[in-house]
Amino acid sequence: MTQGSNALATHRLRRTALACAVLALAAAQPALAQDANPRDDRFTLRLSAFNPSADLRLGLEGDATSDGETAVFSDAVDFDTGDEWRPRGALNFRISDRQSIGASYYDYENDQDWSFGGGSVDPGPGGPVGLPAVDASGRIKFAMASAHYEYAVVATPAFEWGLGLGATHLDLEAMADVAWSATDELDAGNTGFREGFDGWSPALHTRVTWRPADRWRVDLDGQYLNANWGDFIEEDGHFERAGIVVEYLVTERFGVHVGYDWFRLKLRDTYAGTIVPPADAGLSDIEWSAAARTQFKVHGPMAGVTFRF
Repeated sequence: MTQGSNALATHRLRRTALACAVLALAAAQPALAQDANPRDDRFTLRLSAFNPSADLRLGLEGDATSDGETAVFSDAVDFDTGDEWRPRGALNFRISDRQSIGASYYDYENDQDWSFGGGSVDPGPGGPVGLPAVDASGRIKFAMASAHYEYAVVATPAFEWGLGLGATHLDLEAMADVAWSATDELDAGNTGFREGFDGWSPALHTRVTWRPADRWRVDLDGQYLNANWGDFIEEDGHFERAGIVVEYLVTERFGVHVGYDWFRLKLRDTYAGTIVPPADAGLSDIEWSAAARTQFKVHGPMAGVTFRF
């Protein structure tokens, strides 16, 4: 082989090596981008302290009809309870890059006392009427446990959007004890109230995750279920929940997080009947119908630690 031929072969070899290097560098770019946000963790556990407050609203609206005339009635009462720190836990197991299984549990419990010192009211000609002193104590307990399967519709190193389907179990209990003193018109007495339900239901789930930097992570997730989907409760209604968590990894496996959670349970039930006045009252039968509405809302901040393995 001549010297010119050797030079030409060497030049071609260099060009081929350079082309291979360029192709290798281009192929490595996705891997380098992936390394910017490593996701070698399969298991995530978040332990939090949740500081919720609760709002309970009871409402009644309806109408009554007699002799072709209709009267409409409506009333509602609101109860606000104080804040109390409660434990909360959430875990996630990543099956693959797009599939995962998650579960969470949290509860709420609050005790409240109310007192009324008594007094009197003067309705008119009959003179004043005494009002008893009243002492009441009540408790509201709520617990929710859920598990779901999720598939990431969008999965990039910096952004994910997942949709899921799972099951949610709810347990709600309300109780109150009331005692009143005697007056000229009323004997002293007491009574108790207990109401509660528990059940499960299929639930829809969604999550959005944003990783703006290697150690930062922002999660937004939500759930929805309808009261008629499972054996949750006989009333019509639905449950909805939303939360946000901002997490910072102190080390590769340990982090801290803060967030805010909000959920609401809305129920509606209808009633109807007929009131038959005494024969000597000279009144026609009264047809009535009413809708009772209940709204229970819990919301508050949370903070805790994260473990990733």
